Amino acid sequence: MPGARAARPGSDRRTGFALVGRGTELRSLLTALRDGPAVAFVEGEAGIGKSRLLREAEDRIRADGTPVLRGVCHPLREPLPLGPAVDALRDGWSYFGPEARFGPATAVLAAYLPELADRLPTTAPDPGDGSRGQLLMRAVHQVLGALGPAVLMMEDVHWADDATQDLLLLLARNPPGRLRLVLTYRPGDLPGDGNVLGSPYRRPVGVGGADIALRPLSQAQVRELAVSVIGPAANASLCRELFERSGGIPLAAEEDLIVLADHLTRAGGASAALENARVPRALQEAVNSRIEPLGTGATAAVQAAAVLAVTASEELLAAVAALTDDQAEDAVTAALEAGVLVEKDSGRYGFHHALARRAVYDKIPGPRRRRLHARAAEALARQDPPALVQIAHHTRRLGTAAWLPTALAATEHAIALGDDGVAADLLQQLLAEPALAPDDRTRAALALGAIAAFRTDPAASTATLRRIIADPALPIGIRGEMRFHLIRVLTNTDAYWEDLAELRQAIAELESRPATAAAAMASLSFCSAMSERGQTVAEDLALMDRADHLAARTGDPLTRADVLATRIGLLEIIGDPRGRELLKELPLRTTDRAVLRHSARALHNAAYYEMSRGCDREAGEILGEAEELGRRTGSQILELGCLAIRLGLDVVSGRWAGLDDRVEATLQESPENSTIRLALTAAGAILDTARGRWGQARERLAPLTGAANADIGPLAISLLARLDLLEGDAPSAWQRIEPAVAARRRKHLRAQTVDLVPTAVQAALACGVHDEARRLTDDAERGIEGLNAPGVAAGVSWCRGLLAAGTDPEAALTHLVRARVRYEAIGRVHTAARVAEQTGLLELSHASGSAGRELQGALDTFARLGATADAARCQRVLRDNGLLRRTPRRRSYGADLSPRERQVAELLSAGVTNQEIAHSLALSPRTVEHHVASVLRKLGVTRARVREALDTEP
Repeated sequence: MPGARAARPGSDRRTGFALVGRGTELRSLLTALRDGPAVAFVEGEAGIGKSRLLREAEDRIRADGTPVLRGVCHPLREPLPLGPAVDALRDGWSYFGPEARFGPATAVLAAYLPELADRLPTTAPDPGDGSRGQLLMRAVHQVLGALGPAVLMMEDVHWADDATQDLLLLLARNPPGRLRLVLTYRPGDLPGDGNVLGSPYRRPVGVGGADIALRPLSQAQVRELAVSVIGPAANASLCRELFERSGGIPLAAEEDLIVLADHLTRAGGASAALENARVPRALQEAVNSRIEPLGTGATAAVQAAAVLAVTASEELLAAVAALTDDQAEDAVTAALEAGVLVEKDSGRYGFHHALARRAVYDKIPGPRRRRLHARAAEALARQDPPALVQIAHHTRRLGTAAWLPTALAATEHAIALGDDGVAADLLQQLLAEPALAPDDRTRAALALGAIAAFRTDPAASTATLRRIIADPALPIGIRGEMRFHLIRVLTNTDAYWEDLAELRQAIAELESRPATAAAAMASLSFCSAMSERGQTVAEDLALMDRADHLAARTGDPLTRADVLATRIGLLEIIGDPRGRELLKELPLRTTDRAVLRHSARALHNAAYYEMSRGCDREAGEILGEAEELGRRTGSQILELGCLAIRLGLDVVSGRWAGLDDRVEATLQESPENSTIRLALTAAGAILDTARGRWGQARERLAPLTGAANADIGPLAISLLARLDLLEGDAPSAWQRIEPAVAARRRKHLRAQTVDLVPTAVQAALACGVHDEARRLTDDAERGIEGLNAPGVAAGVSWCRGLLAAGTDPEAALTHLVRARVRYEAIGRVHTAARVAEQTGLLELSHASGSAGRELQGALDTFARLGATADAARCQRVLRDNGLLRRTPRRRSYGADLSPRERQVAELLSAGVTNQEIAHSLALSPRTVEHHVASVLRKLGVTRARVREALDTEP
């Protein structure tokens, strides 16, 4: 979150940035430096993170008691002989204990190392035929040898003077006293023939090391870095912009994040802050230092590339820079050789990343910059077809009169091509322009509303639509349509929105526009069904019928497709089989992109609600169609929603391998308060609960309970109640879940949220309210008659088993077995295992011989899934009753973590307390204390650094 940049494990103490994307390189470096002698090379461009990598390695090496000395080469420094090496020794003089012995040659260092002067020999040997520089080199070599096993880190060796370079070559060829040498450098800035040490170097026999090349961070890693600094504000679109600006260079991304963290704390916005953020000084200097030696023609070509802002051909660069063909060839070649430009793809040239371009652009004088933009617009207009969007970009720098017509033409072109991102950006720019004609403003606003509903980053569009709606001069019909567009955006991206009154107001304003009124009426029916504040299901269906009749009268294919898609969504929420049948009527063969988008929306919603009722096989089949159609129509929100459903199906079906990471990655792509994000958060909480991370699960679920959604709010409440039960707090579980069940009863909406009723019944029985538990079960069974709700039907059998457990064990077992079989039939393996566990417990209490089989089967499933807490619970019951199946095991794991210790370590890394670990793993507090102590001892870290230690394990 903004301002939350305090130092933490794996983060830089100066800036608070987490170490991201360098785990493999850090492990390689630490492995290479574990024993000496060794020589490691670390290469990478400016700002790539070489110094940060060395700081992280230094911390770990020092923690082992090994001395670390650091020196830095500078492009301009005072003429101190072997300055970087002397600086390193001066900073590390305290490492030389009283036992250190120095050879005669070291006397020459007394003047440079006053801290050691009283311990160095007083008379230096005669250099003889050698120079004083060679004597100094020998002296430094002997001093380092006297230090014993140590690490010398020398940074920016590309700037090393000749003497320092000779010293480093000597140390690398003949490392003294098991010295480990680490050298960092920029490959593009190496002088001469490009040898790091001035001469070709090969490690001698017996000298280890590593060659590490740091590459730019990926987009996912930049997102991880952003989340560590600004928390939830690091949404998908902002992280994409950070990545594009920085090109994955950590320094550039960090500089932007510092600006963002400050701006968000003060103002709560981000885009303008990024746009106005300065280029980091180090990058500005690195780029400018490469441009300065270039000739006039090459500089002109580089400036032309900076103005064009996209990769460009040699011909286009020549036209903008006003160069002949021969001049352009020489200019581009010189810029490539200097590393200022790179060939991005065949015959097209640009900068390494956006900030490098910005560094050049900001240095172009204003008059020349304007002339270059004018030439760019002229050259692009001559292309066939003309690059309208790029022309609009350049004409905007020339004034409003030139920009407006080109921007309008570019917008129409982008909409026709289905490029929503470009169209939305242009439309927002146009709507912010006071000189835009009223008719053009209306058309632009309606187009923006239609586009925004299918995008994942609608914040700017939402603000624009609200501003337009507030204009008192806006015709009422246009206001109604704009309001409906805004509501559509909100229902897609804000799971807490449930202002049905505003939707009714939109319908009233749309009296003169029946097509949009029909779509709005259908949306009201759908939103009402999802909201606890809405009407009953019967009233929602009646309203949907009215919308359907009105749509039919309009004869408009788009309106009919819109209402049909919403009708399917309503029926799927209810579990009405007609919803699945209506999917066959979707217009899938049309070429109208807008119509196809509504078909994709219908398929997406159907897949989601089929899954929420336990129709997982059908959900998967429908989802495949939705994914394909979402891609074809370029709908960001639907594509992301389909990915979330796919992950949801993996959660309920037990395909948990690597699922935590996939859920977290998709979470970062989703809009902050969207239904997609909340559904993924609930999925993460399910995994957390099964794996014993109960505190983390509660943190995830708490904000979800207020969602205005037919499934997510009740699902979060059900999961929280289950956590209450696991922790032995039945009254809290019942108090939490009873209102959610009562709300379903009032709405006559019982087909959703598979686990809601079983959890409620368990809570009611644990609190002694048996009549209410029976009522809940009977009500659920009646409520799903004639509906597609196999998950709820399986839950009813589970509830019957729970109800009969105290009075008729045989009947209870029959119901529980039936429930398990039903869950298995729909693919809910984790839930089936939970039922098997309860079956085994019931059999155990009645001395049944098959108890061990049911419990062992549940244990096997939990273990296979990685459901640590669930497996531990079964394991303890089996062990306490002498039923645990014996398996071969190692007598000792030595310095390695045992399987149980690894479970404890994973929980520690999530911030779980000892008491919570004892609860989730069904262990005694004393046993947990023993395991925790063993984990910390074996990893050699504090509790706060367990995650970091696990991530950097070989």
